[in-house]
Amino acid sequence: MSRREAVVLKTISVSLAGLSYVAPALAGRIATYLWFTPFPLARSRLPLIPPGARPITFQSAGLVVNGYETGDGPRTALLVHGWAGSSRHYRRIVTRLAEQGYRCVVIDLPAHGIEAGRSTDLFQLADAIEIAGNALGKIDLVVAHSLGALATGVAMQRTLRTERLVFIAPALRPQHAFESFAAALRLRPAVARAVTRTMENRFGEDIWDRIPAGMLGMRVPGLTLVIHDTDDDIVPIEHAKLLSEHWGAGFVSTRGHGHRGVLRSSEAIDHIATLASARAGVGLGIAQ
Repeated sequence: MSRREAVVLKTISVSLAGLSYVAPALAGRIATYLWFTPFPLARSRLPLIPPGARPITFQSAGLVVNGYETGDGPRTALLVHGWAGSSRHYRRIVTRLAEQGYRCVVIDLPAHGIEAGRSTDLFQLADAIEIAGNALGKIDLVVAHSLGALATGVAMQRTLRTERLVFIAPALRPQHAFESFAAALRLRPAVARAVTRTMENRFGEDIWDRIPAGMLGMRVPGLTLVIHDTDDDIVPIEHAKLLSEHWGAGFVSTRGHGHRGVLRSSEAIDHIATLASARAGVGLGIAQ
């Protein structure tokens, strides 16, 4: 976290604490807005498209999904960033995959990229991934990070299909994400309850358990790899290990890169490249 982000976070926390005493309902609405908004203070901005990449747009049922594609190979890779992430985080990975003969499609999820500052939720993220996947047709590889991995899992429980799958620092339990959010903003119990009530009213009281149960029980390709950095301070590595164990998937742990830095890690990229070049039906046997 940058110094500026820390100052903004502290300011919001102090303001919400004071407001919760004099106007708890308003504090609850503000906290709910923050929970559903990846860039609450950001202005809309154009995504950074790598040189030579081509803008791409998918649209269905009023939802517009922007991104870019690079590479002209016969195989297709779909790459999905995490919460408050960006398609730009995949520049090193797509360069490697394009060299391996992949057409790489990197999307900016709703409320990200040029949509920064707007609100969204896990299921709308899954809708966007599903829209891109259906438009692309046959997908040979999906790479997804953090909450983007969780949303990809929801999309795969619907119609999204791929021959190879890589989850990097995958989120698993919405309850953990909310507890981290509430702790970061030092929400008073009444304010925190206002947010959880909104979640349960929108998505059902079982949302906290239904999402991880669906992830653990879903079917994944034989070529599936889970990567997590031991110095990740956002998502516990236990989430990745649990998914790997339930799926019988390969697992790789890196060190010293953190939650987003792992996306630039040469070690992680090497493992992704190995899976990307493996033949469907051949297990990787990776466990580190």
